[in-house]
Amino acid sequence: MWTKLIFGLVLAAFASLQFVNSLTCYNCISPDDCRNPSTQVCSNATADATSRWLNTIHSNVPTVSGSNSFKCMNLTYYYQANLSKTHEYLGCYHPAISVCQLNVNATQGSTWSRGCSTCDWDKCNRNPAATFSKSTYTIMASAITLILVKFAV
Repeated sequence: MWTKLIFGLVLAAFASLQFVNSLTCYNCISPDDCRNPSTQVCSNATADATSRWLNTIHSNVPTVSGSNSFKCMNLTYYYQANLSKTHEYLGCYHPAISVCQLNVNATQGSTWSRGCSTCDWDKCNRNPAATFSKSTYTIMASAITLILVKFAV
């Protein structure tokens, strides 16, 4: 009985490492690049790179000296008339920056509309059709726990 319990605890510990280690976000810097985005593990370096990109088209990006936590973002600018994308960026960012409320430079964004979303779980900043959601992991963890309890008793 103790062997099963210890095995279950070790299995749960390994399964939980994904949640403890770090956040992984999709990453791309243009509409063409975002057709097949890469992934990046969030760090101060990746979040700082996002801040530098945000500064190219926004006027009020705050400076953040470092973070212990990060979020993923999906920021898209497009022309309202024909819905064609002009800028698209997926990546990690510092949570102290309100990316969806940044002001676009007047010279660049007078005719653009914005699509923006943020999230804080792995690979959440792209079309969710091909990704696991948080609830999927919760269901899997619950099922494993129930199985372990059943066999431990």
